[in-house]
Amino acid sequence: MWALGGGSTGCVMQKFADFVKRHAFFLLGGACIILAGVLYTACAREAVIQPTGEVVFHAAQNSDEAAETPETAEAKDDPTYFIVHISGAVNSPGVFGLPKDSRVNDVLELAGGATEDADLEHPSLNLAASIHDAMRIIIPAWGDEIDDIFPDTFPSDEARGMINLNTATSAELQTLSGVGPVLAQNIIDFREAQGGFSSVEELIHVSGIGETRLNNLRSHVTVR
Repeated sequence: MWALGGGSTGCVMQKFADFVKRHAFFLLGGACIILAGVLYTACAREAVIQPTGEVVFHAAQNSDEAAETPETAEAKDDPTYFIVHISGAVNSPGVFGLPKDSRVNDVLELAGGATEDADLEHPSLNLAASIHDAMRIIIPAWGDEIDDIFPDTFPSDEARGMINLNTATSAELQTLSGVGPVLAQNIIDFREAQGGFSSVEELIHVSGIGETRLNNLRSHVTVR
């Protein structure tokens, strides 16, 4: 029994040896492929683990930038924002959107600050001045002879016959078509209760003003 078993084992081993000899090329190739796969996996894992806080920092920075872009675009369409043009002795002249309570200095900062030759002590320049919509600001350089640092891009409201809802008296409001003493007082009461109008569209909330009357008033009133 033992001898038979030993013979069978020898026969199996011989067949296995013959199989290896006949397929040695394929077996060696398969082993190389498996080894290469193991090495590639190990290297890839090391590459993922190796980066430190710098990569995380840049990723967070890019995420913040992506989040700020839509907000900035939305702010420029917001009626509580003014669009202002600044040029002259600034690092990045251009058009910017800022909240209505901003100052000239805020616009200057958005424009990258003043250049080295900027004359910030110019007697006509007031960095603390309030801005208004469609405002043009020219930052002078030393030696520039600029008569008007804040030139009017458009005619004044008065020149265009526009009435400012935030400053108009009852008599001035009554010069508008369809506005009598009662409606004029309603506009003033709303203005005082809300702390002023932020847009002409808010007239729709005044008692006595509907869509039709608002449409008639739009081209004759403004908010400053």
